[in-house]
Amino acid sequence: MTFKNKIIAGFGIALAILILVGVLSYRTMVRNDEDRQWVTHTHQVLEQVDLLLTDLLNAETGERGFILTGEESFLEPYKEALARLNGDVKDLHELISDNPIEQGTMDRVEPLITERLGMLRDRIEVRKKEGLISGAEIVRQGPGKQYMDKIRAQLSEMKQEEIRLLALRTEEAAKSSRNTRTVIVTGEVLAVAFLCLAGMVVAQEIGQRRRAEMEVRTLNTDLERRVADRTAELSERAKELARSNSELQQFAYVASHDLQEPLRMVASFTQLLAKRYSEKLDDDAREFINYAVDGATRMQTLISDLLNYSRVGTQGKPLVPTDCDALLKRVVESIQFNIEETGAKIESDPMPMVMADSQQLGQLFQNLITNAIKFHGEEAPHVWISAERNGNDWKISVRDNGIGISQEHSDRIFIIFQRLHTKTEYPGTGIGLAICKKIVERHGGRIWVEPSAGKGSTFCFTIAAAENQARGRERNELRVPSYAG
Repeated sequence: MTFKNKIIAGFGIALAILILVGVLSYRTMVRNDEDRQWVTHTHQVLEQVDLLLTDLLNAETGERGFILTGEESFLEPYKEALARLNGDVKDLHELISDNPIEQGTMDRVEPLITERLGMLRDRIEVRKKEGLISGAEIVRQGPGKQYMDKIRAQLSEMKQEEIRLLALRTEEAAKSSRNTRTVIVTGEVLAVAFLCLAGMVVAQEIGQRRRAEMEVRTLNTDLERRVADRTAELSERAKELARSNSELQQFAYVASHDLQEPLRMVASFTQLLAKRYSEKLDDDAREFINYAVDGATRMQTLISDLLNYSRVGTQGKPLVPTDCDALLKRVVESIQFNIEETGAKIESDPMPMVMADSQQLGQLFQNLITNAIKFHGEEAPHVWISAERNGNDWKISVRDNGIGISQEHSDRIFIIFQRLHTKTEYPGTGIGLAICKKIVERHGGRIWVEPSAGKGSTFCFTIAAAENQARGRERNELRVPSYAG
């Protein structure tokens, strides 16, 4: 489990416990409030029973005072009690409406109260009409006391029932209060426990992360030290390599000069020997001399091509915006003799501005065009040069009508010293296309040969476009579209 999930789980459980505690607390508080309301209701019933009994006694007291004295002022308690008794009975009915037992008791009490009030009313009338003796006699002989005893007994039953309910409801209220306190305390303890557990998990995770960070810092320090050591080592090797390359370039220059000088001397003296003693030499000797001269000449050419190959990456000039139209025109002019000798025809589409080393790009064009002329078939050489924009690059194609190249050899021809024909069929050192590949790669492009539908081959290479193409478009509109031999 991830650190984030642990925190969410810990605090989520604590929150769930708090919510559960809140719900249970609310329910127990509601129950406690209900129990307290029932306790209050019981007290109200008891008070209402006492009030009803008090009003009955007040009515009876007022009635007796009037019988004894005959004065109307003694009837005031009777009248006041009589005015309240209907309300007392009605209020008591409403308070005990939820209790069938009390309702039954009240059904028995209410007729007794009606009868008792009727007796009081009749005795008051007798006192008014017949005097004290008759009124006292009716009081002495009447069943008033028995009715009051029955009323007191019934109301006493009601009070006993309410006192019993009061005890039960008081106990329920106390129990609800205890449950509420228990739920709240238990929930708080559990919530605090889970919060403490979550805090311990967080503290443990933070400790692990700190230890991990310390380990990472230690590893980074060690890695930085190793990288610094390795960088210093690579820097030293780069310096050694640069010194080695410089020495190799110097060696190549000296070796080429020292090798070509003896070769020129061998060729010159061999030709001088053949010229001075041609009459004294037989045909075999002349053939041997020709072999020697040809070998020395080929060796000079091979050394020169090897130097050109090695200098592509070391003596190149910076890449600058280069006008391919003007460059291609100079290349065609430099091989004009070869074009006229073979009757070749060179055609070109408008060419773009590219980022290039003009000297190396010119050598690339020259190698591809001279190869197209050299490897021609029975027909006169015909070379087409075109350009196609491809994003930030230009794809330049050189297509010919020559003998063509089999697809199985399409990669092999760019390897140094790889030849598909003998020196007698087509002269050369086998380095020209390798130089082309190295030039294109130095310019950040690639070179390949595409199959042709008919005769010939199509050599393609990519090169970065110059940012400003305005000059190139202007020249493309003005330049002559073809070169004829």
